[in-house]
Amino acid sequence: MAERRIIGVIATRTPDTEQRELLQGIIPAAWAQNADVVVISNIYNPEYDDEKLAAENDIYRLIESPDLCGLILVTEAFINPTHRAQITSLMNSRSDIPQIAVGSDMAGFHLNHCLMLNTSDADDLADLTEHLLSVHGFTEIDLLTGKDDFAASHRRIEGYRRALEQHGIPFDEERVIFGDFWMPSGAKLAEDYLSGARRMPQAVICANDYMAYGLLDTLADRGVNVPEALTVVGYEFVRERHFHTPILTTFQRNRERLGRTAVEMLLRKADTGKFGSFTPPHGRVICGDSCTCGIALSDLNSELAAARTKSFYEFLHLYNQLEQRLTEAQSMQEFRIKFIGSEYLLRNVKTLDLCLYQHWYQGAQPDETITHYPIYSETFTNEINVFPRLSLKSLTERCPHPAAYYCSPLFFSDRPLGFVVTRYDTPETYDPVFRNWMKAVSNALEFLRMKNDIQYLTACQNLSEYQDTLTGLLNRKGFAHELHLQISQQETEHPQVWCLLLQTGLFSDHMMLDNKNAEIGASKEIAEMLRLLTKPPMLCARPEQNLYAIAGIGDGKEILPLLRERLTALLLHGEHCFALYGLDSCCIAGVQTAYESSTELLKSAEQVLQTELQRLQTMRKKEHYEKLMSARMMLYQSESEAPTVEQLCKQYLISTGHFRKIYKETFEIAYHQDEIRKRMLQMIWLLTTTTLDLSVIVSRCGYDDYGYCLRLFRKFTGCTPNQYRKMN
Repeated sequence: MAERRIIGVIATRTPDTEQRELLQGIIPAAWAQNADVVVISNIYNPEYDDEKLAAENDIYRLIESPDLCGLILVTEAFINPTHRAQITSLMNSRSDIPQIAVGSDMAGFHLNHCLMLNTSDADDLADLTEHLLSVHGFTEIDLLTGKDDFAASHRRIEGYRRALEQHGIPFDEERVIFGDFWMPSGAKLAEDYLSGARRMPQAVICANDYMAYGLLDTLADRGVNVPEALTVVGYEFVRERHFHTPILTTFQRNRERLGRTAVEMLLRKADTGKFGSFTPPHGRVICGDSCTCGIALSDLNSELAAARTKSFYEFLHLYNQLEQRLTEAQSMQEFRIKFIGSEYLLRNVKTLDLCLYQHWYQGAQPDETITHYPIYSETFTNEINVFPRLSLKSLTERCPHPAAYYCSPLFFSDRPLGFVVTRYDTPETYDPVFRNWMKAVSNALEFLRMKNDIQYLTACQNLSEYQDTLTGLLNRKGFAHELHLQISQQETEHPQVWCLLLQTGLFSDHMMLDNKNAEIGASKEIAEMLRLLTKPPMLCARPEQNLYAIAGIGDGKEILPLLRERLTALLLHGEHCFALYGLDSCCIAGVQTAYESSTELLKSAEQVLQTELQRLQTMRKKEHYEKLMSARMMLYQSESEAPTVEQLCKQYLISTGHFRKIYKETFEIAYHQDEIRKRMLQMIWLLTTTTLDLSVIVSRCGYDDYGYCLRLFRKFTGCTPNQYRKMN
């Protein structure tokens, strides 16, 4: 018997309806030709770029496997432009095997070796319109389509127009409404009908189900009977009809047939060098109660049964104890044993394997070797294998017959750990709640790593109880200890002490994980700033997560303003600090007092800091604050010429006089004075952090007139640049 081939399917979030339908065609067609199917997919698929979720996309490196005989890419599933670029690069590197892309031709894919296949939106919409014309006899039919700049929107208009004209009904552009393929478009159209802004037709075709749901829900809320008052039909059959009333009549694209055809053409290309011809498969109308045809009982039962199954498995995942059990494990062997008895959580999975990068626990870059741990199998085995990361045959050859395999990424934070392989012997995909299972496993692996990471434990033991772990500055206890030692050497009982406090992240949510890496970078950067600005016996500390302190003994009357000025300049030019905190999320305040205790010193400084914070809060509440802060950010971010008042007023559509007035009222400084302040702070930063010649610094700060710049600086600081540079 010929060796089984492996077809790779590149997808995202495979439980989604359209991916499921395609796979229900792809898998049986592959099995019929003695081929396995390996689905390579992430599990979250965010629209935005995210460092942490980007780690899950490491799974797509499996596209490079030499064991693949061909690739099928599900284009519509990829919604992130960065993700599309990644897939494009990987697909283009595989010119050695045939490739087919199924679905709409999405912007951002520039595939050099792919044949594009899709169902015909125009033919489908023509068939759907034909149903309303021939079965129901309607002649007044509106079409709610997607955005005007979407090619799919116009393909659906084309099919609608074709059906009308075949019945001798003129196409009327006024009956075409552009939406956004989401529920608010349908809701807005309903309001237009009900308010009289648009005349209600006999029927409405919504070019996807979600817009139809928005229309139906709004009409139901307003007491309008569908289909008596208006017939509504949808398109794409997203399997959520039971959540809306009445049950929607919709149209199912023939994605299953498209999947079968893709496999047949892919293997034909592999065998003969030619794909062959392609005819887009026609879909079918799925009747419901939003037209007078009524829903078929078999269709309703099938949809409700699927919904009940989904709800049941959500319940199982909600109340299972797998994650707690996994966190108790002390070794990988014990970790595997903890899975026993939890097989019921994953519907129809035949086997499940854990494939971890060989050095996953070291936090290193993903390596080329994986360690394979069988988790769920017909019989539990202690067998552990090590094989190359790209060796998909090592996963498939253990099964005596063709099967479907899903490779899903395991990752923690921004670190790929490996992947999970689930095997199905029926044309199935995993459920959406599989994400919960994957999250539990990833979290438990990280917990196991921390318990067994000797380097981590040793590093923690070596840290002084007086030091902040992240920055190496003194912590609150270390600050108190060092200050007490210095005070004990003084001759007077209550000497004068001073303290400067910096508080960051004033108006941000510290529980947001998205900012953690940026916060770590900013914290380390601030620590370096404090070290640069001080010298012994001054003390630098991080008493709390977002609170930093500089303190010393003696008269701080001259020191405090100088430190505040220099620290402000450094913060504005810190790579991490300015990006994270901007201009209005940091607060600096200083105090001088007779020493009582470190606690009292910090308390006094925090009271002054609180007063400054209240001033900032009051400023933020002013009417034009957001607009003016945007203008101020442009001023401080400009590397050369700052935007003029006239340019800003043109952008914000306000008069120059009014802008100057509200700017000064808000920030307590005139715009042109703020521009000078920005340049002077840049000069302070360069004087503090570099040994550049003064003429170079003056030029970098945007001044051609050397003498004029020095006069401004003296006015701003009370001394010359050379004197300022020599100050300690």
